[in-house]
Amino acid sequence: MNQKVVTSILSGLLAVLAGAHDAHADSVLHDWAPNFATLDTELTLAYEDMYGLGLRDASSAFGPHVIANSYLSSHYDSIVTPPDLYPAYSSAAPKDRITGRLDFKLDFGSPVLGSILPDDTFALDVNGMLSAVDAFNSYGYESDAIVEGKAASLFYIDATHGGGTPGARVGYVLFPEMSLRAFDTALEVHVVETDPVTGASVASSYVAPHGDVAHQINGDRYYEIQVFYSALVPYGVDPYYGCPYEYTVSYGNPYGHGVPEPSALILGGISILGMVCFRRRRHLSR
Repeated sequence: MNQKVVTSILSGLLAVLAGAHDAHADSVLHDWAPNFATLDTELTLAYEDMYGLGLRDASSAFGPHVIANSYLSSHYDSIVTPPDLYPAYSSAAPKDRITGRLDFKLDFGSPVLGSILPDDTFALDVNGMLSAVDAFNSYGYESDAIVEGKAASLFYIDATHGGGTPGARVGYVLFPEMSLRAFDTALEVHVVETDPVTGASVASSYVAPHGDVAHQINGDRYYEIQVFYSALVPYGVDPYYGCPYEYTVSYGNPYGHGVPEPSALILGGISILGMVCFRRRRHLSR
């Protein structure tokens, strides 16, 4: 192969790589997280009496562990759909049942699926039906219908890869206002930032109802973010439920207010939130 051909091939390859980088020009994770981001999900459906006197009849499942490589694709999903759950006893069967689907997706900062996403966007969507019109658990007690969902994302901000300074700000994770709908019992965001050198971790929690938050992210730090959602329908009711919630990783802070101080300092890399253990327990059980 002559030199002109080699030069032409190399030029074309560089152009392709440059174009791929430009396509993610607004992606903080593409520019600063060469080890990629991960997605994990878990969803539990349950019938439980309000006094906790009997067994909790439950149906649980984990979604796939997803490694999101921005060089290969702009869109990733971790979807979990546990089997529908029916109460142990119900004169209204098959009306009484709990259904659920949790879809946790990451769109890198580029137009994806017909939408223009200027930043890296994590989107959680939990939905289904909670029916406890005449539901009794396996002990024969009147039971409530419950759903609990977890979605966790993990990424490492590499200062050297991004051309920055260790410990210096590279952007924000933007959490929009959090509110509770009818029958929602919890919507929480937990963030753990870990220094891989010292092992020290800083934990912050935002619990609905809560205003929007711009959470600063820094170079050479691990970030694990867990969103927890739960809903409860009391005995005698059967509505649909849903919890769409999105947060983004951005270079800028459009909220125009200060970033809150971390709520706790944890030394030695031990998280009191249990969110780090959520995925690791899952792998150990396999």
